[in-house]
Amino acid sequence: MSGVKRRLRGGLSLQKVSTLRLDEAVVAVHFLQGSRLAAITAAGGVWLADGATANGRRIGEHSGGGLALAVQPGGAVVASGGQDGRVQLWRAADGGLAANFETGTNWAERIAWRPDGGRFAATVGRRVGVWTSVGEPVGISDEHASTVADIAWQPDGSRIATAAYGGVAYLTATAAGPTDHVALKGSSLMLGWQPQGKYLACGNQDSTILFVVVQTGETLQMWGFPAKVLALSWSDDGRWLATAAGSGVILWDAAGAGPKGRTPTVLEGHFGFVTAVAWQPQGGVLASGGADGQVCLFMPTLRRPRASRVADLPPEIEAEHSIQLEAEVTALAWTTGGGMLAVGDRSGTLSIYRVA
Repeated sequence: MSGVKRRLRGGLSLQKVSTLRLDEAVVAVHFLQGSRLAAITAAGGVWLADGATANGRRIGEHSGGGLALAVQPGGAVVASGGQDGRVQLWRAADGGLAANFETGTNWAERIAWRPDGGRFAATVGRRVGVWTSVGEPVGISDEHASTVADIAWQPDGSRIATAAYGGVAYLTATAAGPTDHVALKGSSLMLGWQPQGKYLACGNQDSTILFVVVQTGETLQMWGFPAKVLALSWSDDGRWLATAAGSGVILWDAAGAGPKGRTPTVLEGHFGFVTAVAWQPQGGVLASGGADGQVCLFMPTLRRPRASRVADLPPEIEAEHSIQLEAEVTALAWTTGGGMLAVGDRSGTLSIYRVA
């Protein structure tokens, strides 16, 4: 059933450009410049490829498996992390290894570059470390209450938000702290800063989303998700937050006074759990992928929601277009210009599509 199309409204389509077969399930994929991309697999393989030509090669590995991949803003350096507890820095131009160092823990699960590209942060068990763009250590945080599940730089680069048991904490740009804390019962799992920096969104173990109003510290906790949030993505204009929970994509409107008191919209198109969501850069298209092997495209800013077919549930918007793959979708990434979409799956297949 690979690549079977299910045209729903006819507004968009996915046209396959190339396919690459990697060594294991795709953990993460990111475009560098143009159609060039980097990927990491569950087997630990680090790959560079050109999505337009399907010309790719395995440039290195993390023994035990790959966990994290992050591209320096501008696309010059790729940082990877794995179950060997190491962070490796790769030159995007030639695939050469620029740095390779131990983090002091058994796994490096999250890596995030500061928006200016001058340094990056990585999770180190219960701590977070910061290094320069060439791998020189800058600082390391105090211990959190549990293993740090996620990290995210504030858009202005002034501090780092962390997710762990007990809620969200903040570190300085040198990893000092935590300096502040947003308390929450249970564990926080993933973070997403609104690009304009007004809100920090946090997906939690108890199947809620927490919006933190950064200027005031006010928190807005949203309930009613059928399952814990597995992925989230902000639109570039900062108005929309897409969250993956269960078989639907839940869309929150943060315009004006924000999401408080607003009913979200459910984006329909999947038959299984949604595993990935990604907004098109500078565009109005949202891509989602699921455990059902579906890749869906939505244009929620142009469609009027319809009443749910089930009483007391939020309004819905149907997918514009979808295709069926043979394996669970594990990663999505757009080119900078938003013209192509990379889709990684659990079988190790990396497919590149042109969106038209």
